[in-house]
Amino acid sequence: MKIRFLFLLALLVSLVPTAPSLAAGDRYALVIGNAKYPDADAPLKEPLNDARDVADELKRDGFSVEIGENLTGDGMRRAFDKLYGKIKPGSVALVFFSGFGIQSARQSYMLPIDAQIWTESDVRRDGFSLEAVLGELNTRGAGVKIALIDASRRNPFERRFRSFSAGLTPVIAPNGTLVMYSAALASVVSDAGGEHSLFVQELLKEIRVPDLMAEETLNRTKMGVTRASRGEQVPWISSSLAEDFSFIPGAGGSRPTMAPPPAPPRRHPSSPITRRRHHRRRHHRLRRRSRPTRQPHRRPRPSRPHHRSPRSRPPYPRRRRR
Repeated sequence: MKIRFLFLLALLVSLVPTAPSLAAGDRYALVIGNAKYPDADAPLKEPLNDARDVADELKRDGFSVEIGENLTGDGMRRAFDKLYGKIKPGSVALVFFSGFGIQSARQSYMLPIDAQIWTESDVRRDGFSLEAVLGELNTRGAGVKIALIDASRRNPFERRFRSFSAGLTPVIAPNGTLVMYSAALASVVSDAGGEHSLFVQELLKEIRVPDLMAEETLNRTKMGVTRASRGEQVPWISSSLAEDFSFIPGAGGSRPTMAPPPAPPRRHPSSPITRRRHHRRRHHRLRRRSRPTRQPHRRPRPSRPHHRSPRSRPPYPRRRRR
């Protein structure tokens, strides 16, 4: 009875799900959609819808979300400061930006709608460096830092001081960071003009798939965008995550696992009949071990005259002496 109780107790303990390393309440997200740039020929059609639907999805996944639309430089600065103030050690911090982006001095910048850019130095003055944002989140103690940047668009600013569209550049991010651009490095894409950009369309589809780690979710998004664009748009991913993280809480590594049941202890004989059988078998085993091993009988070989082996004979016959 006691053994059965211990076995059931071990089975129940193995079925208890392990607590996820990052609680849902420690997830914070800042979602920005900038569409109305005065210097652009027309407002962008996709960023606002993209930001709203991404924010709704992140809320369903347990994130505390702040959303900003058509933010100026001061508005973006306040939004980032508010995000920094929420971060606690071990928190998850996610930044989604849809709008115009530009690179300068090997850094990628997110642009507010009131950016006044005529030279490359204006980029560093009015833009928000993605590398600086991730560095500040890391300084505040964020355990997982995620940046989803849909800003690889042809913008109206580069042509003022540059003869080509340079796209975005790799980001030097701290450990525990996952970064994804909507297009390859140093490349730009045109908006499709639909409700969502191709990047966000595939992201929303894959982020809803359960039991996926964040890296796998973004890799599936990358493959979906590449297939849908026939290779013309290939998102860029960089990861230095040091722990498992899933957009859907409780998925992947935090799922309960069935531990193998413990082996039941060996029972000792209890009844008199069982004891007699046990002693009788033990007695027979000891008798078999104590018997001398018998050697097989061999007949003696008949004696034979000694013959020299060929090697013992001299190589040549001896000559007789006269």
